[in-house]
Amino acid sequence: MEDNSRKFDYRINSPDPHIVAILAAIDEIKGVFRVGLRMTPQAITSLRKSLLVTSAGASTRIEGSKLSDEEVKKIMQGLKTQKLKDRDSQEVQGYLETLKNVLDNYKELPLRESVIKSLHKELLKYSTKDDLHRGEYKHKENMVGVLDDKGNVKEIMFETTRAYLTPKEMTELVEWTQEALEKERFHPLLIIANFIIEFLKIHPFEDGNGRLSRVLTNILLLRSGYSFAEYISHEKIIEERKDQYYLALRSSQITFKEKQPTIAPWLNFFLSAVKEQAMQGMVLVEQETHEDVMSPKQNAVLEYLSKVQEAAPSEIVKATGIMMPSVRKSLDRLIEMGKVKRIGRGRATRYVKL
Repeated sequence: MEDNSRKFDYRINSPDPHIVAILAAIDEIKGVFRVGLRMTPQAITSLRKSLLVTSAGASTRIEGSKLSDEEVKKIMQGLKTQKLKDRDSQEVQGYLETLKNVLDNYKELPLRESVIKSLHKELLKYSTKDDLHRGEYKHKENMVGVLDDKGNVKEIMFETTRAYLTPKEMTELVEWTQEALEKERFHPLLIIANFIIEFLKIHPFEDGNGRLSRVLTNILLLRSGYSFAEYISHEKIIEERKDQYYLALRSSQITFKEKQPTIAPWLNFFLSAVKEQAMQGMVLVEQETHEDVMSPKQNAVLEYLSKVQEAAPSEIVKATGIMMPSVRKSLDRLIEMGKVKRIGRGRATRYVKL
């Protein structure tokens, strides 16, 4: 662990004032989001479906897929029946299922090599070209390059870790990240940023490393309490800044063999992306807060219910002078807002203030 500390600590040990300011801004939103977001189960379900489509589409398009979000949505709607044949559809299917697993179970998915391999296996589950190596570290050399329109490598960006060194370097990276997070040795976002860029430098699998890095980013953000990652797509923000993303990676990774390597370009990009994600999360909070502002009729209904133990709609109509359709509409909205509870059914239905 001492060697690991020497290897990674220097990268994030003394962040500059600009980085510190970004971290503070993200954490402020993190706190507000955690206590300020109040959504109905229906709204959460809708947002989750939207996130899955947006994230799966964006993450696979970053790697060259041509499928639109509308096409991704169709794949998601036919998960159990569609026979996937083309590579893009196979990769989207794998990403949809893997990300859903992450969102449902991130609390039970610690950062371990076995978990990383399992997620890779799930991610490439439908990719027929990856049958022989899914879930296993690479056995042959790979490289990171820029593809042309025909899918051929037109420029090599950097050489990755040699295959025979990959198990050792992955163990070192995972152990350092686990220890740094558990002991809170640095800000969690700095630790996550370092993990991701080193993971991509190692490029531990023959294929799927970019997609898996974004799956792992979601897990690490959620496990560190950045709950806006459950509703706002990190992948979409990366896709919208794709050129900056690759430039930041390359600008940092080409220094790794120099005497004074730095991940400053990557740190700036990664944190700016997370900040954008957090700010989009705040829009959700503000929208919910706005929706919590009650109309005069809703106020009148709630005020009456606060004076009685319980009441039927007809009693509310008589007491407030509000027409029955408006009373029923107000009661439905107050139930959605968690301010009123419905008791009984049919003609025996009554309402009580919570």
